[in-house]
Amino acid sequence: MLFKYPSVTVSGLITAPAEVLFAIVSDVSRHPELAGSGEVEQVEWVTPAPHGVGAGFAARQNVGGMRYRTRSYVQVYDPPHQFVWLSGIGARRPPFGQLWGFDFKVIDARTTWTSNMMRVPIPLLRVPPFTWMADTGAMHEVTNMKPTLPRLAKMAGAQLLGDLRITLDWCAGDAPCSRVDPASFQTT
Repeated sequence: MLFKYPSVTVSGLITAPAEVLFAIVSDVSRHPELAGSGEVEQVEWVTPAPHGVGAGFAARQNVGGMRYRTRSYVQVYDPPHQFVWLSGIGARRPPFGQLWGFDFKVIDARTTWTSNMMRVPIPLLRVPPFTWMADTGAMHEVTNMKPTLPRLAKMAGAQLLGDLRITLDWCAGDAPCSRVDPASFQTT
């Protein structure tokens, strides 16, 4: 398949149970404190509780002095394993928006392999110069995303162990993609 979706995943090992981490990321009102970019100013649910797949929330963003609002819809709500939302122009399903999310893999009762993922909304031709543009954009997102997991660990009263792992990927479909195998990580 020549057209694919560029994706970025930032992963690391956090000394907190998956349930605690999931509770933080699925409370969208905490995203301004969580988001490593500092661009998220305010988030609120626009659909009544309980929140799950299809629930919507609105965010006020400030990117380089440009303020705007986004509308997001939950795509995956699988406590305590995965929370993924589609953000953008108001579409409720991919591909018309940017996918963001978190994936939690339990290592043991007190340690979780945590991944923060972003997938762009537009499939690109997987040939130069499009691959160069995708990689350049992805590295910009990596810079914005790297502070998120340390913030999440702090919010959970936990620690981030070791270095972050950065994965640049190309997704074939309209869902999140990841090739990280948490079984390859051991706790000490």
